[in-house]
Amino acid sequence: MASNSNNYHFDLWAEYLTVTLSENVARCQLGSGKIKTIRITLSDQLNYPKAFKVILDNGLVVESKHQTPNSDHIYEIDYLYQSPCLIPFGKNITDPIAKRFCSAAKKIDSDFLSDNWSLNNSKSILSILRQLALRNVSHIIADQLQNQGIQMSDDFSLQYFDGSNYLSLSYDALRSDLVEQIQFYFKNSNIKQQAADLCFKHPNNKAWFNSLSSLN
Repeated sequence: MASNSNNYHFDLWAEYLTVTLSENVARCQLGSGKIKTIRITLSDQLNYPKAFKVILDNGLVVESKHQTPNSDHIYEIDYLYQSPCLIPFGKNITDPIAKRFCSAAKKIDSDFLSDNWSLNNSKSILSILRQLALRNVSHIIADQLQNQGIQMSDDFSLQYFDGSNYLSLSYDALRSDLVEQIQFYFKNSNIKQQAADLCFKHPNNKAWFNSLSSLN
């Protein structure tokens, strides 16, 4: 999966993560059991998920054929393909898109507030979109795994663990936070459209982003 975008494109990123995680799971010793839970570990140092653990419906924790676990059958995610997006892997890595976008936005509106356009700020638009992308992965990964011939439990779930807590990633809560940020930062419609183009590849997702203008 070659890199072909100088944008965030969180919708493509969610698809990329889904394929990557599915390939990692498929390389595990699944036996005849059905997958009940995939637990993804996040790191406050990384924008990308860090590790995973697979639990079957019979309670067994699966082993990877290719890796030694960190602990408790937790395996580092092997990023087999190059991301199609330019989201920095680590949070300490310079974000060239942010610099480009903020510079262009300032030319349109000199009062544009660029201080919060960062993946490192948990309340920023970018961080919220990242969380929504992770949420999307949890909704589409079961179909991807089944397409690869892997059996899934009827009560399958994908969980995100940040080292201390499990994340809920509620759509309504994230949407509300996103609308609040959009109302504050995107008073100019041209800047908002540029942000939509940076953040999404698919037209329906750009239209959804541009429609977010109120909490209703």
